[in-house]
Amino acid sequence: MPKKLIWIIVAAAVLTVCLITPLVIAKYFKESAPMMSTFRPSTYGNPTIEESVLTDTDGFKYKTNVAVRADNAGYAVYVRLAVIAVWQDGAGNVYGQQPFAGTDYSIEYNDTNWQYRSADGYYYCTSPVQSGALSPAFIDGTHKIKQLKAGPNGYSLHVKLFAQTVQAVGTTDANDIIPAIYDAWGVYFED
Repeated sequence: MPKKLIWIIVAAAVLTVCLITPLVIAKYFKESAPMMSTFRPSTYGNPTIEESVLTDTDGFKYKTNVAVRADNAGYAVYVRLAVIAVWQDGAGNVYGQQPFAGTDYSIEYNDTNWQYRSADGYYYCTSPVQSGALSPAFIDGTHKIKQLKAGPNGYSLHVKLFAQTVQAVGTTDANDIIPAIYDAWGVYFED
């Protein structure tokens, strides 16, 4: 058998193995059982948002007098807020581009009792809120979330606030060192 023919056969065998192996692996993974996501966000009570929605002289709506009522769970909690803004039409359809804070709308908030953390995008109440009580105003009578300019044709600004709470008292480790708020959110405020 000529030497050239042996090299062709060896090259063909190597090429065949290189092409077949990924197909076998792909078939194996394709037939493996699907995995279900087990991630579930944790909940620490059921806080509610209390707010006023008013209309300014330009016809734009704005939110003011915004505070969070802690769940009546029997213990003090820390509160954090997420502010989600979208362009939405009358039928509830959301526009594909999100409005930008500072350009499309403004947020004026009570920075004496609330702190914004750009690392996670939440606003944190810096003092505990007693069970069943209202937090210090996130937006009081002198502050507001306001639309600055008209949205895309047929769409207006809709701002939704989402609150979360975590127990203010206690620790989450065996040595009683790590506060629950730090363990849950990675922040800590001195009382």
